[in-house]
Amino acid sequence: MSSENGKRIRLIRVSRPESPVAPGDTGTIWRVTPIGTVRVVWDNGSKSDLNPKTDQWEVLPD
Repeated sequence: MSSENGKRIRLIRVSRPESPVAPGDTGTIWRVTPIGTVRVVWDNGSKSDLNPKTDQWEVLPD
């Protein structure tokens, strides 16, 4: 899973049931923290973090 700022992604699996997004949702990575947390601005207007150890996404083609 690529985690570069500005990359468009599609969520495959999220580990938190209270997450504001669901599998299939798309968004843009806006920051990767020093510990590897991926911060995403989702197309539905929400923002959330992804954990590369427990969540899964795919990078969309440019």
